[in-house]
Amino acid sequence: MERTLSEKEIEAITNFGAFGYDASRMASILGWREDEVVKLLSSPSEFAKLVQKGKDMAGYAIDQKLWSMALSGDMKALEKFEQRKQARSMKKKV
Repeated sequence: MERTLSEKEIEAITNFGAFGYDASRMASILGWREDEVVKLLSSPSEFAKLVQKGKDMAGYAIDQKLWSMALSGDMKALEKFEQRKQARSMKKKV
């Protein structure tokens, strides 16, 4: 059974994805049982969608920053940006 989430919980869950937190830490912060969080993460739940959104938003923010740095001439940032693009491309093929 899925919970009704407050705005504060929605923000926290999205941040969990961005920060790469594990189920144990998520449960501790929310005050929920760890087995409940594990179950929500492994199902097509709103919780899992919010965690994925946080991961995606964090990746996007990193790519934006690297791209901006690369455009200003930072060759290491450009190299890292290209590495991240390649890694995503490889994941897609698997």
